[in-house]
This record gives sequence, structure tokens and C-alpha cells, in this order.
Amino acid sequence: MKQKIPTVIITGAGLGGLSFYHALIKNKDKKEFNVKIFERESGPQDRWQGYHIGINNFGARSLINCLPSSVASNLPKGMPNPIPDIECHGFSLTDHTGSLLLKPPSKQFEDVYGVANSTSFSAIITYRDRLRDVLLEDVPVQWGKKCIGYEETEEGVWVFFEDGSKEFCDILVGADGINSPVRKQKVPELQIFYFGITQINADVAVPKSLIDRLIEINGNCLFQKTLGLNGDVTFVIYRLIPIEQEQENKNEPHYRASLAFSYPTKLDDNEKIEVDDNNPGSVIDHVKYMIRKLRPECDLTNVMLELWSLVPRTVPDPKKHPFKTYNPVQRRQMQDINPLSVNAWKSSRVTLLGDAAHAMSPVLGLGANNAIQDADVLSQALVNYSPENYLSCIKEYENEMLKRTSADVLKSRNSTLRQSSPVGYFGTIFRNNIMRAVNFVMNTFDYDFFSRK
Repeated sequence: MKQKIPTVIITGAGLGGLSFYHALIKNKDKKEFNVKIFERESGPQDRWQGYHIGINNFGARSLINCLPSSVASNLPKGMPNPIPDIECHGFSLTDHTGSLLLKPPSKQFEDVYGVANSTSFSAIITYRDRLRDVLLEDVPVQWGKKCIGYEETEEGVWVFFEDGSKEFCDILVGADGINSPVRKQKVPELQIFYFGITQINADVAVPKSLIDRLIEINGNCLFQKTLGLNGDVTFVIYRLIPIEQEQENKNEPHYRASLAFSYPTKLDDNEKIEVDDNNPGSVIDHVKYMIRKLRPECDLTNVMLELWSLVPRTVPDPKKHPFKTYNPVQRRQMQDINPLSVNAWKSSRVTLLGDAAHAMSPVLGLGANNAIQDADVLSQALVNYSPENYLSCIKEYENEMLKRTSADVLKSRNSTLRQSSPVGYFGTIFRNNIMRAVNFVMNTFDYDFFSRK
């Protein structure tokens, strides 16, 4: 008798959920599944899909493992090949005046395949929204289907949706983000950790002249972070690929850049700052006020103020806006989830993937990479699936995922808390000297203390 093809349901069509979908389809010659993917959004452009991200060698390797060649061939749409001798796909950390503190060694490669095959830390700057578009191509996502819970039986899992419908499956994978209803039911004791740090993010179109000034101060790395005296941090990540512009701005090339500014939340509380988070202009004014208050008058401060002045204060005309979707700037509290903060996970037909299990601080750029690695590891574990051993397959994945991601959550958390701790003038001297010493060792011996070994 022909064995029934098992059904896998994925809730969440982000990078992790889509990578997992493709991996199961790619491996159907080894193990065939009926795969269904559901997303709470009403359509692919319903919600803004994120900033630039760095796909590192671990994430790139897993992404290529997950994708069939027909999808992988389109990856340059989301992660264009580095421009030789112009772009440096690396990371630099400076103080509040632009003086270099850290620039870990990073190998430069021709494309994502070179990054994937690297044995040392490397990364490629990627447009998150365009990468998602690539992963969505020809995927039968069922839109407008928000999962609100599930019920396990001996035979499988009933998955319930907000519209009143339900679906039955053999395996349920919650890839539905930090507020995942699947996680809240499966591991209700798993709590969100709040950093006490406020962060504001934005995507902007930056003229070449301003990018040139930034490079002159901070160097040519595409990831650039600066540390202030009061726990304030600025972050800029960009590509030197000209974007399409409206007619009146074609006098010089413009580049897409992602900005972030963070600071200890208590600074707002101490001054009783009032900001209208529903008014982008109010948030932008607040960011610029904080930069002026916390940073000294210098070229770097002026460039940061000019960058934030480029952020749209009102919803732009979509015909003229250079990005497909627009996200009004908002203040957000930084948070994470350590999946090993509970004593034990009970493996079952229901498991978690990506931010649903281990949302982490964006400081080290490990969130998307871990979600894609989850997809790779889980798909490989399910190659051995049978109705009799499904628990061992899920447990194999969860054991690896919990160990790997908890280490990265805590590494990102510790790095975030250190960088966001006020140090004052004399503390800055000590901190900067320590970082410069670490930088000397890393570059002298070609060793990166911060990469995963």
C-alpha cells in the first residue's frame, strides 16, 4: 500500500518560513511532503519588509542548501554581487567623532556563493525586502490567514485561523515572528527580555555627496556603527548601487541606506520627553534632538543629522518613493528571546523557527541568518521523517537549534548591553583603548573574536 504523503504547515512567510518551504520542495526526491504556507498579511506588499541585512557565511551556506537552482539563480536581485574595488562588505566601529575602534578582518568575495564557501567570517549586504520577493516567487502562500492557535491529537495537529477556518497537518512549524501565537501556546513560559534600550530605524535615499562625506569620516565599510559617551549608538548600512529616482533628483546618484539610532530608554524618562509615535515628523525631530544633545559638534554629528533629515516626515507619493513600501519611523523597545531560558522543551508535532523561537538583538546581524539556518537544519532532519519517528526528527532539530541560537542570542544581548552602557569621558578613554588593542590583535593575526567558530 502506498504510504500517505505527510502534510507540513508553515505559519509565517518571512525569510525563515520561505526558506524552509523551498528546502522541503527541493528535497522531495528524498522525502515528499504536502507543504502549505500561511501568512497573516493580506498580500506580499501589505507590510514593509525591512532594512538592509548582512547575510554571513553561515546564513549564505544554509540559504543555498535550501533553495532549488531555479530560485537560487535569482538571488542577485536581493543580494547584488559586490562591486569590486568600490564596496567593502565589512564592519567598522568608531567613536562619536569617527575615530576607528574596530574593523574586524573580513574576506571579500565575488558573490553569495563565495561567501557561502568561506571558512572565515564574511558577509554580503542584502536588501531584505527584495530577498523576500525572490523567495516568494511561485510559492502558493495563503494570504490573510493569521494563526491563532492549534490543537494536537494522536493523528496530527489542527491549526486554527482568525477567519474561523482550520487545517489539519502532521507537522506544524511556527515561523510567525516574535509575537508568535504558536510559541505562546507551545512554550508559554518563554518570556521576552527587554533591554531598556530605545531604537529608531529608517530607510532613506542618500545622495552620493553625503555618502562620500560619511566614507571620508568612517571609512568604506558598508556596515558602520558609532559609539557615544552616554550609551547612544548610531548605525548605517548601505549599498553603493544607484537607485531609481524621481526626475527632480537625477542631478546626482542616490543610494539606499538603513539608519538606526539607539539610546538608554531612561534618558527619555529622566527628561520626561514627549514624542508622538504616530507622527513620523515628531519621531525624526526627537532623534535629531537626541543626537545634538548626546553628541559633540563635529563632522560626524553633522552627517548623522543630515541623514536623519532625509527621512520622509509624511507618507511619500508611492510613484516617487524609491522603495516599494514605506515604513513610518517609530520608537521601539529592543527585545529578545532566549529559547534556553526554560528548563526543557517538550518535542511534539509542533515546533518553532526563527524569531518565533529566538528573536535577538540586531546588533550583530544574526537574526535572519539563524532563521535561515533553522530552515536548513529542520528540513534535513525531516528527510528521515516517518509516522513512527517524527518525534526524534523534531527533537534532533530542536536540540541543535536551541544550543546554536541561545549562544547567539546571549552574544548579541551582551554586545548590545555593553555598547549601550553610558561610560563618560574617562570611561570612553579606557573603552576605546581596549577596543583598539583588540582591533590590532584581530588584524595582525587575521582573527575575528566576534565570529562564530
